[in-house]
Amino acid sequence: MPSAPASTRRADEEELLAPATQIVHDRDAYLDAGGDVGRRLSEDQVELFVGDDAAGGLQREFDRVKPAFIVLHDVGTSSSLRLLQAMVGREGRLRRLVVRRQGHGLPLATLQFIELPGADGSTLRVYSTDVDADSQARHEIAGVLSSRATLAVLVFGDLPAHALASAMRPLLDAAAQQHWSTRMVLMIPLGSTVPVNGFARDFGRHGLQVHVTPRVTHPGDAWSFIGSTWNQLEGAAAPPEAPAAADGTAGGEHEPTQPMGLHQDHEGIDWYDYVQRCSAIKGMVACCVFDRSSGKPLAHIGGLPSAEMMQLLGEQLLGTASSIGAMMGTGAGVREASVSTASHHLLLHTHSSRPEVALHVVLDARTGDPVLARRQLQRLDQK
Repeated sequence: MPSAPASTRRADEEELLAPATQIVHDRDAYLDAGGDVGRRLSEDQVELFVGDDAAGGLQREFDRVKPAFIVLHDVGTSSSLRLLQAMVGREGRLRRLVVRRQGHGLPLATLQFIELPGADGSTLRVYSTDVDADSQARHEIAGVLSSRATLAVLVFGDLPAHALASAMRPLLDAAAQQHWSTRMVLMIPLGSTVPVNGFARDFGRHGLQVHVTPRVTHPGDAWSFIGSTWNQLEGAAAPPEAPAAADGTAGGEHEPTQPMGLHQDHEGIDWYDYVQRCSAIKGMVACCVFDRSSGKPLAHIGGLPSAEMMQLLGEQLLGTASSIGAMMGTGAGVREASVSTASHHLLLHTHSSRPEVALHVVLDARTGDPVLARRQLQRLDQK
């Protein structure tokens, strides 16, 4: 009898070596997945059996187990898997969650994720919504992941505003019609931040807390923003509605927790964490920290104006103040400047230990006090 071709033998060997579906003694043993979704078959594969469709089964499991996790969702791009791959080199391997229908065993969907180690020995899953499934299941699973994540990260491609709006429509519709247990939405633009700020306002109308980062061009910068936001969620940020203290500072402060393998400092200072702390100042509308030597925004929080606009106008205001000081003979080295209108206060503040870094702050004139805000910024510089 002729032997099988070499390619067929290799395929058979790979099939035999692949993690097989395991039989467990009872339902409780199967559901005991260590506080997370699915049962681990091997180091890099987890399996979940569902009674109907993949999205419905996943949602029931998330609602039952209530795990903490991060999801990366692509809007007009295909970057989420590349972001996971960028972290794999530092944190281990890419893993798979295979969703199967009970009684059949055929995969309905395959999700990819990484596990990040915590200081206490726990792990945090980060899923991508770039799912291997049919088109309808892929969209439904993306909605489930985004609505049940502790932190939902939306990565926006460098596309025209109308194309991004079309890609965002399913999520905006879901946010309007369904209950989202997601605590925070982080929007990372790979192109212009202008349309993304509009989407942030749309999500905000549905009661979601949203932050928009400056434009990102490198995976390391994206993970830095993700890590800082996660740390805020896990204890570094005050509650959204915390009452203000008598001096105008936000109440209910907590000590930062150890990052879950995500944190990356930029030149020794986490600027995104810095603007997060600045955002607790009473009356804060938006703030942007930027490097004057390179002309690039380092971090931004709040809605409009965008990071690029705040950097540009902040540099112009500092330049004008410097020229006035030189002409008056009082010195061109401007450390702080402010402009007040009927509705807002604009504050320019150079960091005490990094004079090449400046902060541009927009305060609501009805609730913000520029004198108190300046004192709080000086205190934040020392932390």
